[in-house]
Amino acid sequence: MCEWWGIKMKKIIIQKFLFLAFLSLKSFADTYWGSDFLTADEAQKKWGVTLFVAEKFKNSKEKTKQSMAVDAVKRRLFVGVDMLLVRKNIGAPDSYFFSDTIYAYKITEPSENKESWQLIFIPDEKLEKVKEVKIRKKCCYKLPL
Repeated sequence: MCEWWGIKMKKIIIQKFLFLAFLSLKSFADTYWGSDFLTADEAQKKWGVTLFVAEKFKNSKEKTKQSMAVDAVKRRLFVGVDMLLVRKNIGAPDSYFFSDTIYAYKITEPSENKESWQLIFIPDEKLEKVKEVKIRKKCCYKLPL
């Protein structure tokens, strides 16, 4: 009985550890290494909202890109769409975030010691379709831990 109980307790401890490790990794992954993201409401308060039009987005000035990015996040544009279609509609990414598989587009021009923002398209696990569209702060990182 004692041996059985010991094995049972070890299994429970391992399961709890794995569960807590999973939650920690998921939380850590959701922050994308200390990045800051704006919610759609926060972004709308900051920049307003303008209908997202891919052809206009590519060549627009900062103010228009910002408000269009808000619309893209609010309406979850491109979520579920093939990643290559994003590239076809908006053009080649003009910024970088974490990996080439995450398309990042500048919505503000980078400047030293000033916050800079990107519209990012995060792919699904197969790297084929858009899983999320977010507005991300590119500079002024906080350490994730």
